[in-house]
Amino acid sequence: MVNTERVQSILEFWFGRVEETVIPSENRARIWFGDNKQVDSEIKSRFDKDLESAVRGDYLHWEKNSRSQLALIITLDQFSRHIHRGKSYAYAQDDYALSICTRGMEHELDHYLSLIERVFYYFPLLHSEHLAYQESSIRAYEILVELALPETKVIYESFFKFANHHYSIVRRFGRFPQRNAVLGRGSTKEELDYLKESEQY
Repeated sequence: MVNTERVQSILEFWFGRVEETVIPSENRARIWFGDNKQVDSEIKSRFDKDLESAVRGDYLHWEKNSRSQLALIITLDQFSRHIHRGKSYAYAQDDYALSICTRGMEHELDHYLSLIERVFYYFPLLHSEHLAYQESSIRAYEILVELALPETKVIYESFFKFANHHYSIVRRFGRFPQRNAVLGRGSTKEELDYLKESEQY
């Protein structure tokens, strides 16, 4: 049986009181995208055990409905990056998160979520180093732009642009060069030149 209290705790922490008609605040964006040690520490203290449980397979039953799936994806794809920032383990659960995302999309479970929730449901596609999944990411975020209300369209356009940027990197290099050092991968000269100007993913 799904622990609805844990699912709700994860979703409330991540989304706060974001509504469909409201553009997320700067404070919310800092939690989502900032390199903030205080946020990382809070996520570790509150959700590290959830990540460990998910990795052990204790949360397999969370994969059966859209909201618990979303909580599991956020735990594996987002919380892992905060808890293990700067370490290779930050990316260790990407394949698992991707498998949940793609299976859910096959059954259209993502359609039961709000648009802002779907943004993070699709992040495993955006984080993938496989071009086919990057292409799926672009289409997924394009649909969100099409579905968005006029007053929120700008935020979904920004995520669509974000997805296109990720796609362009993987199309060019076949991977995210930003991860090379932490994953112990060598970098080509072209990648090193690019890294001087790039953002981290």
